[in-house]
Amino acid sequence: MDEPWFPPPITPHIRQVAEALTRAFLYGDDRPGPMRERGTRLLGSPWPWLTDLCLRLHFELGQGRPWQPEQHDEILALILAYPPFLAAFLGTAPPQVRGFFPLHPRMAPRPGPLAGVALPALASTGELADWLELSPTQLDWFANPGGRRPQAPELGHYHYRWMQKRQGGARLIEAPKARLRALQRRILAEILNRVPVHPAAQGCVRGRSVLSNGALHTGAPLLLKLDLRDFFVSIPGARVHALFRTLGYPRETARYLTGLTTHGTAPGVLRQVPQEEYPSPEERRQRQAWARQFMERHLPQGAPTSPALANLCAYRLDLRLAGAAREAGAVYSRYVDDLVFSLPSHDPGRGRRILAMVQEIILEEGFTPHWRKTRILPASTRQSVTGLVVNQQLNLPRQEYDRLKAILTNCRRHGPASQNREGRPDFRAHLQGRIAWFAQVHPPRGARLMALFAGIDWDGLRS
Repeated sequence: MDEPWFPPPITPHIRQVAEALTRAFLYGDDRPGPMRERGTRLLGSPWPWLTDLCLRLHFELGQGRPWQPEQHDEILALILAYPPFLAAFLGTAPPQVRGFFPLHPRMAPRPGPLAGVALPALASTGELADWLELSPTQLDWFANPGGRRPQAPELGHYHYRWMQKRQGGARLIEAPKARLRALQRRILAEILNRVPVHPAAQGCVRGRSVLSNGALHTGAPLLLKLDLRDFFVSIPGARVHALFRTLGYPRETARYLTGLTTHGTAPGVLRQVPQEEYPSPEERRQRQAWARQFMERHLPQGAPTSPALANLCAYRLDLRLAGAAREAGAVYSRYVDDLVFSLPSHDPGRGRRILAMVQEIILEEGFTPHWRKTRILPASTRQSVTGLVVNQQLNLPRQEYDRLKAILTNCRRHGPASQNREGRPDFRAHLQGRIAWFAQVHPPRGARLMALFAGIDWDGLRS
């Protein structure tokens, strides 16, 4: 009885040979004979499995039409899944690359809804470098496609800052340094901002805001609210790469665009997270899983491209949740990581059933609900959506209005310097900004606050 055969693991050398074969097969005629000839030239020897491999590729990928560069990944996967090719690497003289066939990539066609979107054509990494006004070496340094760790923090492209969350825990802000930030802003302006997001996405989208988000849910008999845990870090580099591929960019261009807009955090930074001195075993396991997410490529919270990429990568999530809401007669919106559903009737039992379905969809799409922040809010309680009260009309919490009104009144009575307890360099502009926000949400209250502001004597203000 023959012993079972197990293929060798895919080593970098095996992948290198498979990549070279893929380029050779894409270089010219897709008939088996010419393909075999190019494969022989590449490997320097007519390996016996080449003939059958070429026949399989020819018949499996279709006949009568030339292959396209965007089929690179499909051809590569078929080669790496071909047992005789893998078995050749178990011998003492495995296949070696003896020649070179250049691949001339082209932009791939985009799906129907994106076909009319005008995006820069960047078919190669050379064109990407020219577009960003970088040399190829500089592009490689900024994108870091190999994921190299800098030997010293000052050689990295990010600044790090830990922020305490209001309800416990810490948030890591990963802010790109000036040069990388400029490159990301160009990618944002000329690529990402031109791609439409789902209508349910209200955060970080031009023309939408917390006001438009709150207006969708005003006067609802019942609200369902959920948060997504670690929203940005839960979007891995692979998902970002898939997005750029969907936009038509060839594999290598997409790889470098992904490198420019994602980041893998160094372990030393993660060891600085504020935490309890003696965490429980469960908390320790959670922190280890959380750290592993950060060490892989992810969307850094602090990069200008991350909100737009997050909205685009969450398109399928929004699509499924909007469909589920429509079937339930509800309205759905998402403001970054805040999800809200407004139901047309006060039925908490139905709300809980919808909530269970929504949470299952979220998990299937690779995100995690923040269980402790999930809420079912009837109209008899204060319903807030992204900081706005939406029970009957858009409004700000009464205590915020009363607090600002008291500050303005004391400014009139005792002078503005007495109220500038935080030492703001432009206290007047600070108050004007807060009043303008009230006026935008609730014009009558904003007018009353502005009347108080007009009676303040600013001549006596001292820093």
